[in-house]
Amino acid sequence: MSKGYSLHIGLNKIDPDNYPGVPALNAAVNDAVFWESYAKKMGYEAKSLHDKAATDKAVLDALHGYADKLKPGDILLLTYAGHGSQIANEKGNDFADEKNDQTWCLYNRELLDDELFEAFGKFKEGTRILIVSDSCHSGTMARALPDGTDLSTLLADGLDRAGASRGLRSRKLPLDVEQQVAQRFGKTVYQPLQKKYKNKAQVEGVKASVKLLAACQDDQTTFDGEANGVFTESFIDIFKQPKFKNATAETMIDEIRERYYFPRPNFFQYGGIIPSFDKSFPFLINIPDADKVKGKRDPDLTPSKVSRSLTPEEQWDDVKVKKNAQLVIETETPLDAKLVGGKDIEILEKKDRSLVIELLNTPHEHAWSAAHALQQALKAQGVEATVEPTLSVNPAQDKRTTREGDANNPDFIADWPPTHADATGKIGWHLDDDHSQLGKAQREVLTKPGAHVRIGHFDTGYIEGHIALPEKLDFVNQRSFINKEDASKAIDKADSGQDGHGLGTMTLLAGGKVKKTDTFDEYEGYIGGMPFAEVIPMRISESVVILNDKNFSEAIDYAIEKGCEVITMSMAGKPSNRMARAVNKAYEAGIVVVSAASNCWYKGTGALLPKCVMYPAAFERVIAATGAMYDHNPYDVKFLRAAQRAIGTQYMQGSWGPASRMTRALAAYTPNTPWASTKHAFVRSGGGTSSATPQVAAAAAIYIAYHREEMEQKGYYQEGRKWMKVEAVRTALYETANKDFPEWEKYYGNGILRAFDALQVGVPDESILVKAPSAESSLFGVVETIGSFFKRRKLFRSAEPKPPEEAVAMELVHLLQTDPQFFELYSTLDLSSPAEVEKVIETKEFQEKVLKSPYASNYLKEAVLLT
Repeated sequence: MSKGYSLHIGLNKIDPDNYPGVPALNAAVNDAVFWESYAKKMGYEAKSLHDKAATDKAVLDALHGYADKLKPGDILLLTYAGHGSQIANEKGNDFADEKNDQTWCLYNRELLDDELFEAFGKFKEGTRILIVSDSCHSGTMARALPDGTDLSTLLADGLDRAGASRGLRSRKLPLDVEQQVAQRFGKTVYQPLQKKYKNKAQVEGVKASVKLLAACQDDQTTFDGEANGVFTESFIDIFKQPKFKNATAETMIDEIRERYYFPRPNFFQYGGIIPSFDKSFPFLINIPDADKVKGKRDPDLTPSKVSRSLTPEEQWDDVKVKKNAQLVIETETPLDAKLVGGKDIEILEKKDRSLVIELLNTPHEHAWSAAHALQQALKAQGVEATVEPTLSVNPAQDKRTTREGDANNPDFIADWPPTHADATGKIGWHLDDDHSQLGKAQREVLTKPGAHVRIGHFDTGYIEGHIALPEKLDFVNQRSFINKEDASKAIDKADSGQDGHGLGTMTLLAGGKVKKTDTFDEYEGYIGGMPFAEVIPMRISESVVILNDKNFSEAIDYAIEKGCEVITMSMAGKPSNRMARAVNKAYEAGIVVVSAASNCWYKGTGALLPKCVMYPAAFERVIAATGAMYDHNPYDVKFLRAAQRAIGTQYMQGSWGPASRMTRALAAYTPNTPWASTKHAFVRSGGGTSSATPQVAAAAAIYIAYHREEMEQKGYYQEGRKWMKVEAVRTALYETANKDFPEWEKYYGNGILRAFDALQVGVPDESILVKAPSAESSLFGVVETIGSFFKRRKLFRSAEPKPPEEAVAMELVHLLQTDPQFFELYSTLDLSSPAEVEKVIETKEFQEKVLKSPYASNYLKEAVLLT
């Protein structure tokens, strides 16, 4: 039977004679006490060294004793909590990764990592050493004043500032103390020690199997807390959760990385490979084949990359789950020409007063923490800037449980109407007179000589060669807005999700003529709602679940330049100032913008999505496309059950509400619409509000083409009056929409699309047209409400540096759409009501959720916490 021994080192106080001016910590000794208690519970023979007792001699003597005592199969648990530092050494070029010695600040002096490696080298092969280090190893390079031309260095400095904003004390040795230590003791104490290891690799001769769980990377700092260090506190919580009972060391580090953005915990292992140690809960004493060594592991000294804990259901879509954060930086003055990204940041686009950057080790969920940090670091350099995230990524969805647009199965989704049992349930049903009336409306347009219209198709692009591509697809003006792609090609990849999402929505919008042989002998004719429209494909994303507001806003500008009169976008996400300004531009240019309301799931990982209208559909200057089923009931599981249909699956359903976001909504038909495919010409399982959106856009385009002359006569194409064209179209569509369903306002906003009936409505006079509130004003109304609340909080009353309250308020709006614990609230909250918003954020329950959220920045937590 294996034996376990443990040593727990904790230092709140270290000798002021050896560390002049060093501040005391609060929680390091508490950390050691916790680890000793936990070790005893796990069956270890435990020992602790606190404060004055934790000298270099005491620690090294204890390690030498354990080296003699441990036999193959035994384990040593070594924990350290206290200050950390780093000392430059003079190792040669053969040891490029070891140019600095990481140190633990023991009571009387700093203990070099080389000394620890030497001590570990005395342990027998087949023994295990597990180290938990809740300290910092912040090097002198990273600790010097940040280089104003290196964004990565500025980011690290800003994140340190953010931690300090919450009153979190760093466990790094302060720079002035570090300098004094080097001056007073460098030559007499540390250089003689370093000389001993000058020509020796750090882990040379280590036979034991060693695993290090560290609180941060070598160039970062970790934080002290009131009761425990942030890192140790995470373990305390993890140990309470049954699901981590059998977690490996790597799994636990991944979980802690999910809990907070900065610092980034590190996992480091070397020495003998004991396979059962790799696969087991690392704190267990008795594991199978504990002494069986199979090879040796060399250490990987490169900083660990961001790793995400993926469930099997999430692993199908790496681009969605693992997407890095991207930020847009806009400055009041020209940027330094020497500005570089550094090791953690890639500059994607650089202009005179703006940058678009990708944070290579920052998941998109933590974009606001990075944005605030960079804004504060730039301000400290004298640069006034606004910094905002530009990506909106939907939470995990389970592809295997959603049959919508499944290329491998051409049949209808059995649980949703229509089915093959329905008499008219055939490909093309959505175009008929009982549904959208698009077939009849498009035939009516043909009676108008010279009728024309141009549509901007915002999606993932198109797939070349499909039989039903629009007849007037504009290949000359196609455009990709995705970084590093050929801007002249809006071509999608067949494996990008939902069998080419852009292809599917494009054919519903304006697909060409198809034969019965293309549609399982069910339909022939034009498959698109407005097949005579010119369509400019604009690829704004590589995946339907990623909305880049920078790409969106640039595509709006391009659509205006190219004379588009309708924009269709079957995507949704989080709002931003940039998005709002773009929507306003389109509206003032007379472009009818139709955007998907969004989708949610009944079960599975996708059930975490908010069940409400998302942005830009939530802006009042946009038509939000919601869903109605074949039987004219809401695209909602509740109504399937009411119709006695079994719903034993986890399928997608449409989103709607709250009432304040439904005033400009309009429903169209979904699911089981035709979906252009790469394996069949079509499948019958198109779904989501993605299928509804192009139908509404097609109806808007038909109305414009049909009534163009009348709108020109009324002056709706004149500068300053073009918005009237948008309102004229919306008035016709809304007035004639099907309102037979009793709760049509709740689910559909203005009813279900009736395209031909809308054509019969003449162009309304300007006297009855009402200009919709600007997108910016509606968004700013929410931000101002939250911002005014924050202004009364201690963080914004103090003179301490902090981000603008509007930026922190925008972060909170995004948090409601990022953290699943807020999704239900966000789905019902009336963001247009300042009183309702303020009432919610003033509640203790809400504030506690923000404080616990792994995605909330330190500044947001501080704003919520301090009254």
